[in-house]
Amino acid sequence: MAELFYRVTVGADEASARNPMTSNSLLVELVCDQHSDLLEVAACDVAKKVIKEYLSTWSEPGYVAADKVEGIPTWHFSEWSALDCGCRGVFTTNQ
Repeated sequence: MAELFYRVTVGADEASARNPMTSNSLLVELVCDQHSDLLEVAACDVAKKVIKEYLSTWSEPGYVAADKVEGIPTWHFSEWSALDCGCRGVFTTNQ
């Protein structure tokens, strides 16, 4: 599977996800066969798992959306969180 990048926005609901002050953004890289179907859904799943790993007391968000992105310099980001399958995510600045 080719490396695919998605920006995932997470919020309590759709309105809060649109507000940079009340949402979180992650860059997610999909690399495994397990996450090769329904890519936007897979990116959201990886983001949820990364957040859960980072914030163990985190509760399930009400709204999660993923958009494919290209031309991302992955070296620009540090502290990636990797899942056992090889897919990974990193918190980014909200846009």
